[in-house]
Formats: sequence, structure tokens, C-alpha cells
Amino acid sequence: MHKHYMTIDEQVNFLKNEKKLKFKSEKLAKRVLQEVGYYKLINAYKIPFIINNQYLDNVYFEDIYNLYKFDTELKTIVFEAATNIEINFKSLLSEVISSQYGIKEKIYLKKENFAPDTGKADEYTFAQMKKHIKDSIKKQVDNMQPAVKWYNENYKYFPFWVVVNILTIGSVSRIYGKLKDSDKIIVAKNYKLPYDYLGSYIRHINLVRNICAHNDVLYRYKSINSIPQKIKNVKDIYEKLGILKNPKTGRYFKGSNDFLATIIIFKLLLSKENFNLFYTKFKGLLSKLKKTLSPIFYEKILDEMGLPENWFEIK
Repeated sequence: MHKHYMTIDEQVNFLKNEKKLKFKSEKLAKRVLQEVGYYKLINAYKIPFIINNQYLDNVYFEDIYNLYKFDTELKTIVFEAATNIEINFKSLLSEVISSQYGIKEKIYLKKENFAPDTGKADEYTFAQMKKHIKDSIKKQVDNMQPAVKWYNENYKYFPFWVVVNILTIGSVSRIYGKLKDSDKIIVAKNYKLPYDYLGSYIRHINLVRNICAHNDVLYRYKSINSIPQKIKNVKDIYEKLGILKNPKTGRYFKGSNDFLATIIIFKLLLSKENFNLFYTKFKGLLSKLKKTLSPIFYEKILDEMGLPENWFEIK
């Protein structure tokens, strides 16, 4: 896009005359550009439809808009699934801390209840964790958050089952990282996973949840780190889908840091009922997208998401 401001009419003319993008309805395009914005729509969702910064033949504005709508709906169902994981994980973490170390923060936040600091430069230390929890409590007391306010007025202490619900999933993930290994194992066994795998999966869910919350592009999001893949119930998924390993890295070509990786984590962390609900909604979204795009573009998007043709067999 030009580096100067353009009106909506100028944006349409620029796309049509300089970028050779076709339109089925310029009236629709102008309304969408007004509602969504050029940068949020075109710059974010044009990638499957361009080569050398020019649109391919037979690409329409409506194709970009349909991909935008797909990704918007995708973020809705992913956020819902991630929230279900967050609720369950917080409940399990609260259960362990409360049952092992009591209900008063002065007791359960004792240093000896957590793994010792390692001294690594980028470490989230016990002191940082304790300060963050206390600051979060104070902020919610000041904001008159109902549960925190009630415990403050009636008991003058804050059980972790109250505190955990005022913390973000990112904060809770870091608290899990500070637990003793024996306590991590208690949490992780509920998912039938090694405790270090669970920590990695929760961090991935936090990243994906943030993509949804900040309305960034989700379908082609790639996390920096690959998800752990070496235990049997994870390898079985890759083998079932026929996904090959990269001989140089030992990582699978698909499902390492892409959207398929997110689906795999959902399969591992969600209840069967909640995973089936997500699966059904996601399958419906893909079916709707397939009807609106030509096969070549639909297949490019599946590939960008890391989805093999038989992805649906993950169920």
C-alpha cells in the first residue's frame, strides 16, 4: 500500500488498477474496508493469493474477505477451547497448592513450597512470582473484585482457588513452572502426560489464546518453539495422520509449531466432550471455506495450517 493516506475509493482503485485485484462487488468491498480497515484485511490475509506482490489470476477481493471471516470464526472456537483448558488447568493447580500447602497465602507462598531458583539469567524467580501474586491481589482489592473483596473483608487472607482466577494463563503457567517436580507430576497425571510436556503445551495454548485475544492472524501462526513429540500418545497421532519426520531435525514436517500442533494439544488437554465440540465446529468452518475458495487456494491454506488431507482422522 502507498505510504500516504487513501480514501476508501482510492483504496479500491489502487487494488484494482495497480494490484490487479478483481471485485465481484465494489460496494461490498468499500463497506468491508470501512469496517475492517485496509491493513487488518488486505495486508494480513493477502498472502495465499499473491506472488511477487501481485495478485494471481482470478483472485477476487471476496476471496480475501472470506479468508478473513474464516480466521475470525476460527479465533472464536479456538478461544473457547483454550478457555476450557485454562479453567481446568487452574482448577488442578489450585487443588495441588491448596491441598499440599494450605489456604492462606502467607503459608502457601513460602519459599520452601516451591522449586529452588536455578540462577539462570532469564529465570522467573520465586521472588518475582510472589511479588506478582501479591500485586495481583492488591490490584483486585483496589478494584473491588467481588471474590477478592469478600475474602479481604471477612477473612483477611486469599485462598489460591480465589487467587488463581484473577491471574492470566501466562502467569499460572509460570507458577506451574516454579512448582516442585513432585507437585507438577500430580497435576500432569490428570492429562496422562509428563510434567515437562504439560508445561510446554500450556505455554503454547497461552500464545494461541493471546493471538485470539489480540485479534491477530491465527490460521498461519507459527510458534517459535516446536511442541514436544516423543511420547507414545503424541507419536501415535502423527503416525495415524501419516506425517513424516524431517531427517535433519527429527521433528515432524507438520504439527510441530503450526495450527495442527494446536489441534494436537487440544486433543491431549481437552475433555473428550469439549474436543469433539471443537472438532465439529472446526470441520464446519473448513467445509464453509472450501465452498468459497478455488481448490488451489483452499489447499494452500490447509498446507499453511499444517493440515494433511486426512487431518480429520485425528478424532
